[in-house]
Amino acid sequence: MLKDKKVLVTGAAGFIGSNLVDALLADGASVVGLDNMFNGRMENLADASASPRFAFLKGDVRDMTFLLDAMAGIDVVYHEAAFTSVPQSIKMPQLCNDVNVGGMVNVLNAARVRDVKRVVFASSSSIYGDTPTLPKHEGMPLRPISPYGVSKMAAEAYCTAYHHVYGLETVSLRYFNVFGPRQKDSPYSGVVAIFLARIAEGKNPTIFGDGEQSRDFTYVKDVVRANMLAATAPDAPGKAINVASGRPITMNDFTKAMFKACGKEHLQAQHAGKRPGDILHSFADITLAKEALDFVPRYDAVSGFEELVRTMRQ
Repeated sequence: MLKDKKVLVTGAAGFIGSNLVDALLADGASVVGLDNMFNGRMENLADASASPRFAFLKGDVRDMTFLLDAMAGIDVVYHEAAFTSVPQSIKMPQLCNDVNVGGMVNVLNAARVRDVKRVVFASSSSIYGDTPTLPKHEGMPLRPISPYGVSKMAAEAYCTAYHHVYGLETVSLRYFNVFGPRQKDSPYSGVVAIFLARIAEGKNPTIFGDGEQSRDFTYVKDVVRANMLAATAPDAPGKAINVASGRPITMNDFTKAMFKACGKEHLQAQHAGKRPGDILHSFADITLAKEALDFVPRYDAVSGFEELVRTMRQ
């Protein structure tokens, strides 16, 4: 698919970025990975670093000169670098905007100057906000309720504008609750990484709210495959596309499935108050992903989590 292409991945040492780097190398691409190492970890790139077709550059997407140098000769850019946490964006909205919006404009400008063919942007389901419409589809109004969601919406709008004004091929992929290997356990991580760490320690995880909120958890291998397809799909440029399993599950049911997969069915989830910026129900209509990318998910929340547990045990 991308064999013999030169590809740049921002946020390459992060959770999704490093999984994408590995897949690109396996596909025969030459990969330049960028990361400022704020959230990234070099251990995530241990396998990639052994490849002669991988080069790592430490730097920040807010540095235009750095991006211009890095993009020389690049065919495809995957923009995964981001300020990623909803709770942190509420505490630090200016920094979130600087990284997610300012960084996006820099990536697009550098790509335009360097004649990059296509930019694939990691957007987010958070841009839909807490609207009652379900499932979430690409044609519905966007009403984000957190600075993080607003920053992703603005970045998407810049992608669309650069496609129409400059002819740069841009594709925005709206990720829904991605989880998998290399996801960090921290207060600002995805819920699966946090819960897995608690379960592994034999401790009861905490669900914010009553647990009946639903999510469209998406295994990282499906997200990586959608990205690979987005690099060459002829009908994708100029579009924003949901990437998800398309099969929602409540937090209560998913937590029980996690306990079972880990052999810790004696544990019980605790409950705490709902957090600011949290959305009650979120799951995707993935019709456009099937049509524009030929993407069909291979995992739902439970089968993805079971594979994650097998991977970690190995």
